[in-house]
Amino acid sequence: MSTSLHPIEQKVLAALASAGAVSFETLVGATSLQEDQVRRALQWLSSKKLVSITESVQTRLEAVRTPPELELVRKVGEASRLLSVEDLKDMFSSPQEFSAAFGRARGSGWIRVDGEQVPAVWVTDSNGPEVMRSLLASLASGKPESELSEAQAALVPDLVKRGILVRGETRSTTVAITEEGRQAATSAPAGEGIDRLTPEVLASGSWRGKRLRPIDVEAKAPRFYPGRRHPVRDFIREVRETYVSMGFTEVQGNSVHPAFWNFDALFVPQNHPSREMQDTFYLDGMSDRRLARTGPVANVAATHENGWKTGSRGWGYRWNIEEARRLVLRTHNTVLTVRALAEEKEKERRVFAVSKVYRNENLDYKHLAEFYQMDGIMVGEGLNVRHLMGFLTEFYKKLGMSQVKLWPTFFPYTEPSLEVVGYSKAVDAWIELSGSGVFRPEVTIPLDVRVPVLAWGPGIERLMLIRYGLDDLRALYGGDLSWLRSRSEVARS
Repeated sequence: MSTSLHPIEQKVLAALASAGAVSFETLVGATSLQEDQVRRALQWLSSKKLVSITESVQTRLEAVRTPPELELVRKVGEASRLLSVEDLKDMFSSPQEFSAAFGRARGSGWIRVDGEQVPAVWVTDSNGPEVMRSLLASLASGKPESELSEAQAALVPDLVKRGILVRGETRSTTVAITEEGRQAATSAPAGEGIDRLTPEVLASGSWRGKRLRPIDVEAKAPRFYPGRRHPVRDFIREVRETYVSMGFTEVQGNSVHPAFWNFDALFVPQNHPSREMQDTFYLDGMSDRRLARTGPVANVAATHENGWKTGSRGWGYRWNIEEARRLVLRTHNTVLTVRALAEEKEKERRVFAVSKVYRNENLDYKHLAEFYQMDGIMVGEGLNVRHLMGFLTEFYKKLGMSQVKLWPTFFPYTEPSLEVVGYSKAVDAWIELSGSGVFRPEVTIPLDVRVPVLAWGPGIERLMLIRYGLDDLRALYGGDLSWLRSRSEVARS
């Protein structure tokens, strides 16, 4: 054992063998090593059961200021003449301090005020102030709270409540050598040894005839936290791999789009509340002047007004091209998938997008103004809501989420529509994960798509809320190093 000890360990063991059980501070002085070196050596030696380390915590009471009532009694007692109330008030730094001191001293029966012409302040109880003085003196000398007299201990709760006394902790570490440690210390090999082989040592040949210290391969390695991807990035990567494994192709696009693709193409009426300023970020005074009422745009406009050729009645209002031209920060990634749907009218297609979206939300544990959303569509003959339910169930299962439910809901651009909810143990509630459904004819037919299209759009952070047992989405971006490091350890395992 002794041959595998580091020179620092040997030095610490030698000091303990001659000194016995000592405090950490004494050991540092005895070895002439730095505190970090001794602390590291003790960790190694403790893991090898060569030393025993005992840590103790002792609470102590400490006075941070003098009680004002005690100061008032001292001023009265030391005065060379009778003092009036006004005289005493002038001796204090503020009227509030005097009022507190006078009220407590008089309430405790330590003083009285009387006199024929000018009322004077008299000390009527010297025992009470003396007990308080003895308490402060005992604490200043380091006397523990457990050894205070009954009269002194009775004063402590009130003084602590008032902030005159504060409780602190004194931590001490005692180190002792074990029997195995003594044996290792006495059997340390003599002669000069080499702790580290360097190119210089090898080239010079100075290693010849010297002892090489063996390496303890069972010693605990220090914990370290290398740089790595943020957990959100890691999860997005996992989501992408899941989509690709299920036959999907990723599409990407800009963060800014005309309101036409963000809303109108999805059959969201131009007077819908979600398009108002309190929900959507518009680019002030900016619009896409290239957008004209021709082709798919004209089809969508007619669908809004009267249903066009979709079999619908539409929304029954006059569609405004200027409203459709307004530029917005995308509020969902369906803007990317629906544009992909319009550009390539394939009969069979699976597409997904994972990007940031922006909404003017009130921030809380499950809402952010800027967050990641993954959006997907499946295009194919004969697809229906049962296929959608089967896909979503399998998709969430691949992401490690089994407690997922689907129930009917309403969205302007899908029918039937389903809301996906997942159970969060951290908040003990079912929270919404995504909307989903089958695109309405009012969405697909104006884009010249004649086969069913399944669509869904979960938020990445909502999924992570459940996946990592968080109770607040904002924790993902709060910079909590302990949480980030714990995620790093999970990723390495």
